[in-house]
Amino acid sequence: MVSREQGAHVSTPHSPLPTPSAKGPRWAVWLATGCGAGYLPFMPGTYGSALGVLLYLGLAALARTTSHPAWVLGAAAVAVTGLSIWVAALALRSFYEPDPQVIVLDEVAGQVLTLLPLPLTTPLAPGSCWIAVGIGFLLFRALDALKPFPIWKAERLHGAWGVMGDDIAAGLIAAVMLGVILRVGFGV
Repeated sequence: MVSREQGAHVSTPHSPLPTPSAKGPRWAVWLATGCGAGYLPFMPGTYGSALGVLLYLGLAALARTTSHPAWVLGAAAVAVTGLSIWVAALALRSFYEPDPQVIVLDEVAGQVLTLLPLPLTTPLAPGSCWIAVGIGFLLFRALDALKPFPIWKAERLHGAWGVMGDDIAAGLIAAVMLGVILRVGFGV
């Protein structure tokens, strides 16, 4: 074991960094922190949401090449959410906090869920599509930050379900809101 004097980082209960004797696999910490984006300064959840937009756009592009793009994208979003819960559970073993701010995989999954109404509607003009993505991004970030009822209730769950629950709830509520905005505001 490396001593503190030899330069090893010793995590304290207030440190967001994984402990050196981490019980969780490093790859899980790396994925849960959004490939390290969660360690960036100032609002790491926003970086996670941006990664979620990129993941959604990639999944949507792949889904469009299939005969049932909406079903494929929906299944991919469910798979991303399920895998995120599993990865978060593994990564949490490496942290003292029950919901470390550096874990942003919850924002990635929530943002992917938020944007699901986009391919389920009539194709939008390119400019309108980016406006709709921006609206979805802002809706999710606002709901994730404000945590109105019932979102804050989901955060009280334990373990990975508590880390992921509020963002899943925020993503689902934002998706409904985005769908209504698309229908009313864009006539889709």
